[in-house]
Order: sequence, then structure tokens, then C-alpha cells
Amino acid sequence: MPKAELHVHLEGTITPETLWAIAQRNHVALPVGSLAELRALYAFESFDRFLHLWLAMCGCLRRAEDYEQMADAFLEGCDAQNVRYVEAHFTPYNHERFGFGGRRALEIVSRRLQAAEAGGGPVARLITDIPSESVLESGPYTAALLEEIADPVVVAIGLGGPEEGFPRRLVAPYFERARRAGYAVVAHAGETGGADHVRQAVLELQARRVQHGVRAVEDEATLRLLAERDVCCDVALTSNRFLTVYRDVSEHPLRRMMDAGVPVTLGTDDPPFFGTDLTREYRLAHEALGLSLAELWQLDLNGLRYGLAETGVRRRLMREFEAAGAALGL
Repeated sequence: MPKAELHVHLEGTITPETLWAIAQRNHVALPVGSLAELRALYAFESFDRFLHLWLAMCGCLRRAEDYEQMADAFLEGCDAQNVRYVEAHFTPYNHERFGFGGRRALEIVSRRLQAAEAGGGPVARLITDIPSESVLESGPYTAALLEEIADPVVVAIGLGGPEEGFPRRLVAPYFERARRAGYAVVAHAGETGGADHVRQAVLELQARRVQHGVRAVEDEATLRLLAERDVCCDVALTSNRFLTVYRDVSEHPLRRMMDAGVPVTLGTDDPPFFGTDLTREYRLAHEALGLSLAELWQLDLNGLRYGLAETGVRRRLMREFEAAGAALGL
């Protein structure tokens, strides 16, 4: 079926093979001595270990062609999965701090995405994330960047990075600046942090969507808040299995969230880091959690209902999805 995805990190789509090639080309030392060892690193038992490799990966991107290669490979992956609409998180501040330039990196990626769309490829939009571990520097930087640019691909400001020790409310002033500049607001919350972080994202950040949000089930009032405010949670089952308390997918609260009236989508988060893709996520929801094909189809359409691209673009895609779904008997 045609698919929409709202929770994937562009940098997190770099495969071990691509990362190794880029590091070799740029003469950047990785914390391993071979491609085989690098592949072995792509297995995580904690968020800290994941973040360590993530930052090492960002430090390998030194040339325009590196960013072009990343964007092109991402788009090829979308084509392979029949992903027709995608919102990818991107973190300009990390590319600024490693010396390439966040604005320059964003411009290169944006041009690549726009060219693909013009050529009939996937419709891709970007969410510029503030990494929470550096919020005092990355917050003002990201807000100022969004105030200065006029990029049709960029639709929102987001919040990524670790949750423990970093309340979601820390980014409130930078989110407000972005909102005044015309951008929507989304935030990672309720992944490695508890339900209180989800409440902060909704009430204090005024987030349109929450990435993950699964820990909301620990507090009935927070679950009701999501449902009443119609805040969509972009859930990533395999990522949650690796990095959160839900090590047994059969115990994942996705079904409980749906039953409570919370709109949800399925995403991959960082697919090669967790050995998944969007088709696998749908299969996992079907086989491990018992979601019917009709339910999976509605989750898919939620990607267009709660997406942030221009209304006309999403309505056109919705018509195309509905026609394809009818042909498939969905």
C-alpha cells in the first residue's frame, strides 16, 4: 500500500555501509576498525550508547556530497517502501557544531528533496530538531535559523535527544519563537521519560504531535489529554523495544492508546540502527499486537491527516491513497 511516515530521522537513515564509506572518504576515525565491527555497533541496549554513535556519525559528514548521498539514499528507501509522504527530522545544530554549517547542510538536503518531488518522487518535508542535551546553544540557534529562512520543505520545529534530566519545557521560549515565525511544533516525549514529559509537550509546548508518547499510558489523565486535544503520537515499535521499557513487543501499549481515542501513526525512527523498515513495523503491529488490516490502513492515513505539509498537497495525496487502497480492498 502507499505509505505515509511522520517519525523518521534523516541522519538516522544512514546505513553502516554508507557511514563507513563516508568516514573512509573523509579520513574520519570511527570507534571501530572495520565495517564488520561497525555493523556490530548498530545494536543498542541503551539510549546513551545510541546517542554516542549518532554523534560520531554526524561528525563524519564533511562535504556537500555526503549530505547529497544521505538524502538520495533516504529517498531511494522511501521508493522501495512505497512511502509517498514523509516528514523527516533533521538537526541543523549538530552539523553546525561539527563545522560543516547547519544552514548549509539544510539547504543541500532541501534542494535534493525538492528535486525528487518535482520528478515524481516522494513528497518530503523536514522538521528541524533542537537536541535536548545542548538546548542552551541549540535552542537559540535553531529558532534564529527558522526565523531567517524561507524554505518550503521545512514545516516544523521539533525536540529530540535524551529525556532524562531534560524537561520538555526547557525549549518553550524557542518553540514560541518558531510558532510566531509560522512553524508548527512537535516534540519527542514519553519515550525514555515518563507521562509528565508528554503533558509538558502538550500543555507547555503546544505540540501538534508527539513522537513516541507511549509512556502516556502510565497516567490516565495524560492519555485522556492526548485524546481530547487530538494530539497524534508517532509510535515506533522496534525502536521502543530497543530503547525503552517495552522490551516485549506484545506488551507495547499501542493498542491501549488507540482504544483510548489517541490518534497514532507508525514510524521507523532510525531504521538501520534498529534493523527495521516501515513494512516491518506494520507487520509487527499486525502479528504481535493483533491490529487488523483495516486498522493499519487507518494508521497509515493518519500520516496524511496529521501531517504538516500544505493542505492541498495532503488532500491530493489522500485521494491517491484512497484510490490505491480501494484497488487493494482496503
